[in-house]
Amino acid sequence: MAGNSDRADGAASAAAQQADAVDEVERNTKSQTTASSYTTTDHDVIRAWAEARGGQPAEVGDTENGQGGVLRIEFRDPDNRLDEVDWEPFFKVFDDRKLAFVYQEKTSDGGTSRFNKFVSRDS
Repeated sequence: MAGNSDRADGAASAAAQQADAVDEVERNTKSQTTASSYTTTDHDVIRAWAEARGGQPAEVGDTENGQGGVLRIEFRDPDNRLDEVDWEPFFKVFDDRKLAFVYQEKTSDGGTSRFNKFVSRDS
């Protein structure tokens, strides 16, 4: 994206562009780097990012209070012990817990990154 590389928004995020939601993504670094990370709460961006990498929504177990397990994006590793879930209940837990999604598009060497984590929207 020539001319936009120093913008402090999600314009350089391919997932945000695919979901037509660049205004719903915030870049976490002050300058654009290959391994920049982004933060969003936009469901379409999260889904686009995950699906572009073969990822599926999943959760680890269930909490004692029945509020669902820890959310993850699973990349179909046969050794994973995560339970795949549908996007709708996944995003219900995501919103109920007031989470945000932190992700990278590229690794520092320019490869496709699978780095992601869920954080509190308050942090």
